[in-house]
Amino acid sequence: MTFRPICIVLAVLAASTAARAQSLDLTQPPRAPSTPTPAQPLVAPGLPSRPELPLTTPAPAPQAAPATSVAPSAQEPGRTVRLEQQQAHPNGVAMTLTSITYRADSIIVAASIDNLSDRSMSLNRGGSLVLVDDRGRAHPFMPPADNPEVQIGARSRVTASFVFAGPLAEDARTVQISTNGPSGSRSDRLTSAPAFLFRVPVS
Repeated sequence: MTFRPICIVLAVLAASTAARAQSLDLTQPPRAPSTPTPAQPLVAPGLPSRPELPLTTPAPAPQAAPATSVAPSAQEPGRTVRLEQQQAHPNGVAMTLTSITYRADSIIVAASIDNLSDRSMSLNRGGSLVLVDDRGRAHPFMPPADNPEVQIGARSRVTASFVFAGPLAEDARTVQISTNGPSGSRSDRLTSAPAFLFRVPVS
C-alpha cells in the first residue's frame, strides 16, 4: 500500500514533463530544410554562370578600307620633258634649258644661267619674258616678288625655275621661250639685257 502513492506521483511528473517538452517543440519555428553541400562546385571556375550563352569569342568588327585621297590638279607633278638646249650671248651670258614641265595650272621651265661678265644682267626687262605656243597663245611669266626682272649677278651661276601661267592647250605642239623681247639685244656685247629665243617640243 505504501508504493502506490509514489508511483502515482512519478506518473504525474512524467506526464507533466512530456507535455512541457511537446509544448516547447510547438513554440519553436520550423527550420528550413538544409541544402546539401555539393562535393564539387556547380559551375566550374572561369566559365559563365549562364550555360545557355555560347562560349565563343565574338568576331572583330570589319574595318573599313582607307579612303583613297586624290590630290588636286594644282599639286600634281605634271609631265616633264627633259631638255639640253644651250645658247651663249656675246656679252658673256650663257643660258641652258634642262627641262620643261606641263602642269594643270602652270608651265615650269628649269634652266641654269652663267654670267661671266663683270656686270649684272637682266632676263625680264620690262616684263618681256614670255612663253608662246605654236598657235600664238601667250603664257605670261610669273616673276618672283623679290627679283621681278630676274637679275643675274656678275660672275655668278644661277639655277632657276621659270613659272608661266597654264595650262597648255591640247593642240599645241611646240612652245617658244624668249627673254627681254624688244627691250634686249641678241648681238650687242654691251647690253645688260641679253635676248634669248628657245623653241621647245611639247612631247
